[in-house]
Amino acid sequence: MKITINGEEKTLQKRQRAVGSEAPAVKLKLKSGEDKVIGMMADKIQLICTLSHKPSDELVEIVNANEEKVLSYIVSSVSFDAKNLDDEKCSFDFYNLAMKFGVCIDETLCADSIFLIDKEGMIVYKEIIVEEKRDFDLEGFKKALDEAVNFKRKGHVHENWMRY
Repeated sequence: MKITINGEEKTLQKRQRAVGSEAPAVKLKLKSGEDKVIGMMADKIQLICTLSHKPSDELVEIVNANEEKVLSYIVSSVSFDAKNLDDEKCSFDFYNLAMKFGVCIDETLCADSIFLIDKEGMIVYKEIIVEEKRDFDLEGFKKALDEAVNFKRKGHVHENWMRY
């Protein structure tokens, strides 16, 4: 996949992750100093957002509004001071995660992206910004987040063999 940065076309490194595929497990050093393995099965939906800049107020608002239901991680290739984000949600340890999720530009920069991972460790939403001066589709993201949070697995369906 190609994206445009500062008017220059760049190719994202490694393979892309598709919606419906299993999310890779990644060890991440959080701003709080804690090491965390993310991207695999968890007791909550996971939001992984990679940024090449500080997060927007709107994104922070969505993250904080869903903190009871969602494990959120804002991973950036640039240092930022987020007044309204807990250190347990922030990381500047972007390179390994960006490589595994297919959003790495180079060793100094990652593409802006959002991934939602369900409790089973599957990617259920993905957005990568490929054009400069374009923001996330936050309405589409909020809708996907709401669907993921409120998803209920159906129970067993009795098979024909049980009749015999």
